[in-house]
Amino acid sequence: MFAGLEVFQQAFDVCVAGAGPVGIAAALELSRRGMRTLLLEAGPKRSKRPQRNETGFDIEDDIYHAADRLTSATGLGGTSERWGGQCVELDDIDFEARDYVAHSGWPIAHEEISPFYQRARALLSSNVAGERSEPEPETDFPSSRESWTRIRNTAKANSAELASSKNLFVALDARIKALAFDPVEARVHSMSIACRGGSYKVCADQYVLACGGRGNTRLLLNLQLAFPQLFGGSDGPLGRFYMGHLAGQIAQIEFATKEHAERYLFKRTSTGTFVCNRFQPAPQLQRAHELPNIAFWPTNRRAAFGEADTALSLLHLWNSRKSFVHKATWGEADRFRYYNALHNVLRNPLGATSSALGLLRQKFSFAEPYVLLRRPDMKYGLRYHGEQIPSSSSRVFLKPEQDADGQFKLDVSFRYLPQDFRGTLQAHVALDRWLKERKIGKLIFDAAPENLEEHIAAQAKDGYHQIGLTKMGVDRNHAIVNHNCRVIDIANLHIAGSSVFATSGQANPTLPAVALAIRLAEHLASEARHQSTAASLSTSSRGSLSPGPQPETKILSAL
Repeated sequence: MFAGLEVFQQAFDVCVAGAGPVGIAAALELSRRGMRTLLLEAGPKRSKRPQRNETGFDIEDDIYHAADRLTSATGLGGTSERWGGQCVELDDIDFEARDYVAHSGWPIAHEEISPFYQRARALLSSNVAGERSEPEPETDFPSSRESWTRIRNTAKANSAELASSKNLFVALDARIKALAFDPVEARVHSMSIACRGGSYKVCADQYVLACGGRGNTRLLLNLQLAFPQLFGGSDGPLGRFYMGHLAGQIAQIEFATKEHAERYLFKRTSTGTFVCNRFQPAPQLQRAHELPNIAFWPTNRRAAFGEADTALSLLHLWNSRKSFVHKATWGEADRFRYYNALHNVLRNPLGATSSALGLLRQKFSFAEPYVLLRRPDMKYGLRYHGEQIPSSSSRVFLKPEQDADGQFKLDVSFRYLPQDFRGTLQAHVALDRWLKERKIGKLIFDAAPENLEEHIAAQAKDGYHQIGLTKMGVDRNHAIVNHNCRVIDIANLHIAGSSVFATSGQANPTLPAVALAIRLAEHLASEARHQSTAASLSTSSRGSLSPGPQPETKILSAL
């Protein structure tokens, strides 16, 4: 239920900070298990892009990182309002320590997360049974499956429960100013909150930060200023290993037959959710050729088209609308495609009008995740979404500038490695070879071989997925949270979201991050039951939660 200012006078079992998909998932799962839960959201009921100075970040456009106003949102639902809706699982290989992927390896196996995927899909409004295709062990490129949510905004998809749950209290416009840390007990004893012009404190037994990767990290970095030995010290892992993905297009795919093409074009399921198969290098191929984990799928983006293709020309103009403003980044091929598409539309206005009406119907009446036109020549653009290699030099850090709450702002040094570009190209080459061997089709590259890595680097840009900043591991010198997403140095503080991922994999992180949040909620509820039972056995006069587990590494003497 939505609460007023009186909620800050109450005590809670768990306080969840941040009401994006991950925070909503954790809060709903906790409340379903009888945990008295407070969900804090810094923004209003309707999600919106933040204005400058609203987030504590001053991230401008740079070569590889998008501006913060494009990668953040405040309000119930967070960035899910602008999310593409892709639901993709991680892979077993993502959790392995691979010698060709520095800093790889999770402290848990994929099987620790996979049981929670279906519940995550239900919460995200993407109910698809058996999302992953049947394994194809005899092929180098087995197909993997992607699905989309029917309702992209997670708050909207769960609005009834958010409003009616008796165990869940939602406080909007409640901004976290600071964490109050007790170094003797190594616990957070309260959070300082700014809400509607006033200052308040939130008290709970357990705290979960779900403020996005950069938001979580900024809170911990500011806490580290007061307690420098926390999180492995100033040279420790906090704020490092900042990852996203490499995404873009450097080739077209030409299928040999219509049947081959249809296997990889999206379709609507009986539940109303759209799914599609994607090309993905098998684990044995990745290991043998030291490839990143990466997925490919056909689209109409930057596909070749003839003079009669008014629909495809219109689609190309629409997809290129943002790039048109920044024409300086275009190559010769980009300019040719754009002006060729414009010529096709202008020379046939009646056909263009009819095509536009058809495209609008396809997009809004059929509610397709994106408009895809079947091609009689079976030529499509080939999009890719691939793993970024962890690097300690890709990081965030505090800058000597404070916000209105006295907290230092965040700056970014987000960088890719040459290995990222090289591995992405090698995966394309391997796919082209496999397509030809199987007589499925072939790739038509957009540039000469010697220019393709540069082409990949020119498209590499992220900041949306915010992976790795508070990574999961086994000790405080190399990780921030343990296998249960608890901050190693703090007994009752937990991190939810993709910032705990040790590697990025090929998947959009939303589905696995929500699955991890559900796992965390189940763990906290189980711990509360065990502690309540133990407390009842030791003293019948007390029924509340006993203190949480002590931190795994003693740091009190250093503090």
